Amino acid sequence: MSTISPDNNRLSSSPPPSQEWHLGSLPPSISLFVLAALVGLLAGLGAFVLKETIKWLSLLLVSHFHKHGVNWALLPIPLVGILLTVALQRYGLKRNIEHGLDKIGDMVRRGQYNIPATYTYGPVLASTLTLGFGGSAGAEGPIASTGAALASQLGRWVGLPPRLMMIIIGCGAGAGIAGIFKAPVGGMMFTLEVMGMEMTTVAVIALTIACVIGGMTSYGMTGFSLDVPLNHPQYFDPHMSGWIIVLGVLCGLYSIYYSRVGVLTQRLLGLCRSPWLKALLSGVILAVLVFVFPSLYGEGYETMARLIDGNLTAMTDYSFWHMDGRPTLDTIMLVCGGVAVVKSFACTATNSGGGVAGDFAPTLFAGCMAGFFFGGILNMLFGLSLPLGNCALIAMAGAMAGIIKAPLMAMFIVVEMTGYYGMMFPVAICSVTSYATVWALTLRSTAPRN
Repeated sequence: MSTISPDNNRLSSSPPPSQEWHLGSLPPSISLFVLAALVGLLAGLGAFVLKETIKWLSLLLVSHFHKHGVNWALLPIPLVGILLTVALQRYGLKRNIEHGLDKIGDMVRRGQYNIPATYTYGPVLASTLTLGFGGSAGAEGPIASTGAALASQLGRWVGLPPRLMMIIIGCGAGAGIAGIFKAPVGGMMFTLEVMGMEMTTVAVIALTIACVIGGMTSYGMTGFSLDVPLNHPQYFDPHMSGWIIVLGVLCGLYSIYYSRVGVLTQRLLGLCRSPWLKALLSGVILAVLVFVFPSLYGEGYETMARLIDGNLTAMTDYSFWHMDGRPTLDTIMLVCGGVAVVKSFACTATNSGGGVAGDFAPTLFAGCMAGFFFGGILNMLFGLSLPLGNCALIAMAGAMAGIIKAPLMAMFIVVEMTGYYGMMFPVAICSVTSYATVWALTLRSTAPRN
């Protein structure tokens, strides 16, 4: 049994008497499973609330915009969002919660399982402002932080010993990922691959309970709808497997570019001593990029779904790219290539300039753009007829695997969030090939893992 020692925030050897009864009537493993179920439920509800608030705020701000032309009113919105998020952290939460999952991971590795209560709600509030106002990132980092913090608070309340505290915190983070992507297996792979949780029988069973309940709670609360629904899924020809390997290598090379651009941009922003100056600089960068490429606004799930389904105008809506009538395929490829080039700038400006968001969803979006572009280039150079929608979907996993260094998580998240399990084979090929390419060309990871 254990509890939090007030002097050093670490777990001491025994809980106070008032907490002893919580575990006294059940074996520790059964108590852990019950707690994992509760954590999964709360994380799933949190993911649903976060998704809906971001959606509501985004619609409030941009629903009146003209779809087939330039919208100058779009320009200041991302900047305002970054400034509001910084103000919330400094004057409301009184805590910097940027890259919160990284900070929580550092705490756990140091044996500090008392995650501040601010993380149970702060990331949800801050991420709503960041993404609702057009921050070009994802909601998975904040909800994983919230899930881990909720698990920490509940684990302390019932007096879990240190080893089980570490497990339940991992369950909370994984349940958050499962809920936000509606991907239970993806959430499990996140905890095992990225967070490095132990793979004992008890730990894996608890993680499975938390992630399944977290993912299904969010899935059910949203009416059993997918984030990237495919209305016209395309058949994959196994004879194209060799070209999928080529696509995987290209995704690996792109992953290296994306990671290094992110590191350089983060260093540039780090030169700003004043948090307000940094927020202003990152907000301006983000605002300009979103204005030129409106598809960068927010998480981008709708854009990905439309592009994979063949609705190519998804890339040019609300921009000057759509002013001369229906865009051609060449224009769409140019825009996709441009978005793939600048996505890392936009994501890092969002996450390291004062915003609060995640790094996983942007890799899926970047991979979707890069896959469409690479597929088109391969078709032109070699006279192929690769379905560009499939290339975009497959490369989502390739980019995530190469950038996050988590190929298993990438392949499961992609097939679960699209519901297209028939693409598991090419998705797995691309994911593993991209990861192997990055591993072969870089001796160690340089990408942030939040």
